[in-house]
Amino acid sequence: MRCHVAAVLGLALLATPAASRAQEAATPVPASSAEASPKRVRDSCLDCHRRLEDPRLSGPTKKFDVDIHFVRGLGCSGCHGGNPADPEMTAMDPDKGFRGKPERAQIAELCASCHANAAYMKHYNPRPYIFSMDEFRTSVHCKKISEGDLKVATCTNCHGVHGILPPRDPASPVYPKNVAATCSHCHNAEYMKGRTVPTNQYSLWVGSVHGKALLEKGDLSAPACNDCHGNHGAVPPKVRDVTLVCGTCHGREAELFENSPVKKAMEDQGKRACVTCHGNHGVQHPTDDMLLSGRLGVCGQCHKPGSPGERASETIIARFRGLLGRISDGDSLLALAERRGMETGVGRAAWREAQDHVINVRAAIHSFDFAQISTVLADGEKTADAGLGHARTALRDWRTRRVGMALSLGVILVLIGLLALRVRRLDAGASPSA
Repeated sequence: MRCHVAAVLGLALLATPAASRAQEAATPVPASSAEASPKRVRDSCLDCHRRLEDPRLSGPTKKFDVDIHFVRGLGCSGCHGGNPADPEMTAMDPDKGFRGKPERAQIAELCASCHANAAYMKHYNPRPYIFSMDEFRTSVHCKKISEGDLKVATCTNCHGVHGILPPRDPASPVYPKNVAATCSHCHNAEYMKGRTVPTNQYSLWVGSVHGKALLEKGDLSAPACNDCHGNHGAVPPKVRDVTLVCGTCHGREAELFENSPVKKAMEDQGKRACVTCHGNHGVQHPTDDMLLSGRLGVCGQCHKPGSPGERASETIIARFRGLLGRISDGDSLLALAERRGMETGVGRAAWREAQDHVINVRAAIHSFDFAQISTVLADGEKTADAGLGHARTALRDWRTRRVGMALSLGVILVLIGLLALRVRRLDAGASPSA
């Protein structure tokens, strides 16, 4: 058997970026899927080790039945070498390629012997991702291992060893919901004792808007560690700073900031793009109060009291709150008109468009361009006023109709009264002759 198999570590390795993995990961695929399950030959490695009493030797065989490699027809000898067709101890003869347990520093190279070979992997119909050893060498993990630091993560720490599951299996340690917890197995205070690496990333992320979206809401497009830091390399490809990866999901905001005058000023001061205002692992849901000056908001962290920046932020937030107030008033008046049976379709359309402008204003903030933000605010104010105008017109029409109906009813009642009086007089005049 070819020894290419190696510790392939999940035929698709780590999860793909958040925006593209959601739909694929939403349909769990258990490792025991019948897909491409070839007929297997007798394997003396499993037959022997399953009978051993030492759990260190028998344990791996209990997990291997669901391993993606075993499911696809690959056996122990792919990683450990030897001759699985030999029922005797000679199966582990070094002359037959037996290597036993791979050295920790050799694991990535062993995995790459299959996973970096596109022609070989094609036989197993993997996802498009093909592992690159060159990419892995750019990572801190690989650099530390090459320096002899064997406590640093390699393939088996993230994917497992003998019970490796495909990333789309919810039980896999690299399933989107499990990635952060997998990283925290190493990135914690106990394991990182004596190192200068921060260890609070996981607790911050769990309470962040991203962590809550993924863990509580089940949104598989929300980012975990690997979406920002990359899977096997130092950072995602073509990203010069990990903080700039925010733009892969928040594209409009990133584009506005990229062309803003503040970008260069922040770089000159050594400040890192998005994380300066939003943080990194503990990103919270942004609020409009972030624009407040002083200690109440984010803008006050850089703009001193009385500065042009502070005055601009105060003007923007005053107008923005006014826009929100107009939208709220429009909603209330439209709802009242609807309860009174008036047509509000045009007004509701304007109200919804005004809400879209609110989103546009929040995005435009990232341009740090007062004129541009003011233009977007003006568009929103105009649309909100249009919605308010339609609501007020509908209520005015309702009042007009009500007054008209009251007057009409009054006239009708007077006519009925006069008619009744006339009838009585006619009846009275006819009585003597009767």
